Amino acid sequence: MRHYELVFVLKPTLSEEELNSRVEAIQNLIKENQGEIYNLEKWGRRNLAYPIQKFNSGYYYLINYKTDNNKLAGILEYNLRITEDVIRFLNMKIHVKEDKKEVA
Repeated sequence: MRHYELVFVLKPTLSEEELNSRVEAIQNLIKENQGEIYNLEKWGRRNLAYPIQKFNSGYYYLINYKTDNNKLAGILEYNLRITEDVIRFLNMKIHVKEDKKEVA
């Protein structure tokens, strides 16, 4: 099973309701494509290192998920790219060491 880490930034002009609906839509997209979310963190509103689309800040989120679906990363990146409320995103494959116990 492959593990991924997705960090994305949403526009600072969104209301709390709109933020929640965008995050929920991303979660649903992962779940619909055989992904399993095991961590979701809301980092809150933070300043950007440089202006992006004339915005100086944005709402940061982190989602860790795992999947066996090879195409999920591409599907997710395509949808994030065409969503106007997403300023930036980074989807990375990570290596997780799992403890394996020997059977005696």
